[in-house]
Amino acid sequence: MQRIITLTTDFGYRDHYVGALKGKIYSNIIGCNLVDISHEIKKYNTEDAGFVIGAAFNKFPQGTIHIIAVDATVTEYTKALCVEYDGHYFITADNGIMSIILGEEEYEKAVYIKHDGMMKSNDIFVYCAYQLCEGRKLEEIGTPVESIYSPSRLASNVSLQAHKITGKIIYEDSYGNLVTNIHRSDYDVVSGGREFIIRVKDYRINRINEYYADFKISDRATLKERAGELVALFNDVNLLTITLFYSKPDSHGGTPRQLMNFNLNDTVTIEFDPDTQY
Repeated sequence: MQRIITLTTDFGYRDHYVGALKGKIYSNIIGCNLVDISHEIKKYNTEDAGFVIGAAFNKFPQGTIHIIAVDATVTEYTKALCVEYDGHYFITADNGIMSIILGEEEYEKAVYIKHDGMMKSNDIFVYCAYQLCEGRKLEEIGTPVESIYSPSRLASNVSLQAHKITGKIIYEDSYGNLVTNIHRSDYDVVSGGREFIIRVKDYRINRINEYYADFKISDRATLKERAGELVALFNDVNLLTITLFYSKPDSHGGTPRQLMNFNLNDTVTIEFDPDTQY
């Protein structure tokens, strides 16, 4: 069976960097299957990288190797890291990305990858992937790590109260959808079927759609008239998402960020009616 190796980088597609990385992998690992998750992560943005990988990795079969080359310069202080978690292997720099992927979960094993000190970051990552594909155990590949770097993160700041959930916007996707750190499970714990208001700055939303076009109407023309309406829904990884119906990120004023000045780290609250019985 072919070993799957996924790639997530901040390289973009304008330069040769993605092609060169793939060439190194194919030259050293025979019979692997490369899958691009994203090469458009914002430069050096470990928060975005952690979110994207965290949302994608568990859709792959166990045994998949994930190379994450975002803000990935390996130094004496930021070492090359390989982590085993939930049957997957993650190869990256110890720069906080793995702690974002893990959230509140614990990894099974983690090592700092052994290398000769002269190798570049991508070469170290490919060498580690090669060893995994050859069947070597993590203990043979590197030095065991007791704890990985865990920066202060937006995604950890969710407050659950009896009548209120408070979170933040943590990610903007290519459609202009703004993803919060409020999970569906948080909502289920607090809501109790009560009426609510979602507040972002001076804007209010009093309904959570099941899907983007969930307006309880059947006429297509009428549906298009709802374009530009502010909506909320839980996305495919069950995080509360704020967006405009038919958001147009390539047009001026076409997204919540452009039109309403919503930004990363902005506070989002769900306030529940305290007079409604659970």
